[in-house]
Amino acid sequence: MLLNASAYGQLNQAQMSEQTDASHLETLVVTGTRTELAQSRSPISIDVITGAQLQQVSHGTLASALNYIPGVVTKRNAKDGYTVQMQGFDGDHVLVLVNSQPLIAPTGSSVDLDQVSVLNIERIEILRGAASVLYGSSAMGGVINVITRKAQKNSAKFRYQASNYTQNSIDSGDISGLYQLDVNQMILGWQGSISAQKIDDPGFDYDENTLAQSAPSTDKTFVNLGLARTFGDVNISLKSRYFSDDKVKLRYAIPGQSGDISYLSNVQQWQQDFSLSQNQLWKIQGRLLQHDETSGDSNGLRDAEIKLAELDSQYQWQIKDVAFISGLVLHRDELYQMKQGVTASGVDVSASNGTVEIDDKSRNSIEGYTQGSWQLADHELVAGTRVQHDSDFGWHSATRVNGLFALSNDKHDLWQLRVGAGQSYRVPTLKERFYIFDHSNLGYMVLGNESLDPEIALSANLELSYHGSVAKLLAFKRTPNERSPRLSLRANAHYSKAKDFINTVTDVDASAQTGLLISRYENVDKTYIKGVDLSAKLSWAKIDYQLSYSYLHATDDTGEYLSDRPSHQIKSNINWQLPFDINALAYVVYEAGEHPSSAQTGIEKDSWLSVNLNVNQHINDQWQWNAGIDNLFDEHQESDAIASGLLDVRPLASRRVFAGVTYQFY
Repeated sequence: MLLNASAYGQLNQAQMSEQTDASHLETLVVTGTRTELAQSRSPISIDVITGAQLQQVSHGTLASALNYIPGVVTKRNAKDGYTVQMQGFDGDHVLVLVNSQPLIAPTGSSVDLDQVSVLNIERIEILRGAASVLYGSSAMGGVINVITRKAQKNSAKFRYQASNYTQNSIDSGDISGLYQLDVNQMILGWQGSISAQKIDDPGFDYDENTLAQSAPSTDKTFVNLGLARTFGDVNISLKSRYFSDDKVKLRYAIPGQSGDISYLSNVQQWQQDFSLSQNQLWKIQGRLLQHDETSGDSNGLRDAEIKLAELDSQYQWQIKDVAFISGLVLHRDELYQMKQGVTASGVDVSASNGTVEIDDKSRNSIEGYTQGSWQLADHELVAGTRVQHDSDFGWHSATRVNGLFALSNDKHDLWQLRVGAGQSYRVPTLKERFYIFDHSNLGYMVLGNESLDPEIALSANLELSYHGSVAKLLAFKRTPNERSPRLSLRANAHYSKAKDFINTVTDVDASAQTGLLISRYENVDKTYIKGVDLSAKLSWAKIDYQLSYSYLHATDDTGEYLSDRPSHQIKSNINWQLPFDINALAYVVYEAGEHPSSAQTGIEKDSWLSVNLNVNQHINDQWQWNAGIDNLFDEHQESDAIASGLLDVRPLASRRVFAGVTYQFY
């Protein structure tokens, strides 16, 4: 009988839920194997955050929500967006997907988390560690897969949330507004959906006596349209997405010239998706994405056009006791960039006066992968390989083996061991190869390098986990009607040896000749990354408590520490269900032990702590309210320290007080 990995997961879902908690239906995940199976049966460790949790801890985008996940580091970049790090790999090496397909990365290979809405998300699955076999380039450090909600009934919901940056607001009357509308409706046999979100954020400023502002004012708009229908056992899905983002931040004034200089950014994105699938047997999906951006200081703007096209197909099949999944991926990237011309009256947006910096560069790839899964009792072995041919870099491949071993036979107290080892790779992006970021008027330039080599890595991980009752673990006796708290423990050790890591370095010779600070992308010979992730989760009555700790040691082949990576991270949260359907959440983030880069002159602060509170209540079936405080102690970086070239790891953030209301129409 044909039994693929998905079918196995579905058939055993009830059994697996018994192993954790008889009253708890276990989450199905897809990211680890590209097939649906129970989370406890995944041979690759997957963290999950649900859509309901996202709405609690986010302000409309992924940027703040991912900071809630153990072992995940979020960073604000130079363009006032947010990127992610996992297990020592920065945002260029962590692949962010929506429904298993990639997004535009406007900053190198890093997707801006502040450009992804949480409005219609069912869950987010986080895979930490190398995943190039299933997902190709840029998945060296892990995968964040955003799974959008599948509408199944008619519904309509509206949400409004207001917030204010206390102490640091630019104007005491400035209020940030978050507006969300989500409608699902059956139309002529098709399940239709429309969701819209608007974020109006005035920004904040640490020092009102200076011209420069700390964070920009932003105006974001998200619109999602979808149609889905099932014909027999074939599912069809069509989706469209529009996104726009306008940012303005005052920076400085030039003596002797009229007008102030501001950082400006105007982004517009269009995305078109389609998907055809037959249950879990086969799937064909495609994505076309275009990103148009004008950004930079107001006296030196750039226009960029980024395009992405991908066609992805996969099929499940079986030989005897081994279930296989195979796929073929066609991918194309395009990049055009022009520096706008400058006239006596200011910036001239006409193409005739501009300087083309990247002239319609493109790259294509064709990729094929196969992964086999062999089930033996409660153990599972998964092995896969991927082959990619890149139009500029030729052939690449990656192979990986993962294993899941049940160390106990007790359905209510499950000890598991997960192991994995294999290869990963990343092909240099068009931006890293051809980039020309000319800020000669400010004394520096950043240049691409057409001679870059692809990055490769060998990695291994070992994880031991326990899911069961506290009483059973500690051999306590309890009465038949006494319910013991549930406990989940996890310890994960990881190690990676990377070759030809891409980094920015100072070109000493070119800098001496030009009198400018010239930086280039270069390959770093070898990099070593190792660490440990520990986490514990306790569920008792109406209280859920989670505590995690991550340690990281990342160096190059000379023993120098890699900068911009915390050595220690602690995250803790408690979720308490109170009377009258009130839910209270408090979570803490602590990071320490970053090392300064070669360009920094010293350390101002190498640790930070953030405390966040949130309360929400379902008044009835229609009404719900929420309120809270982010960054309770207003922990943030010191602008003067940053300007002096010192390391200050505290985030560019402010205390934020917020309150909102949600109404469910039907």
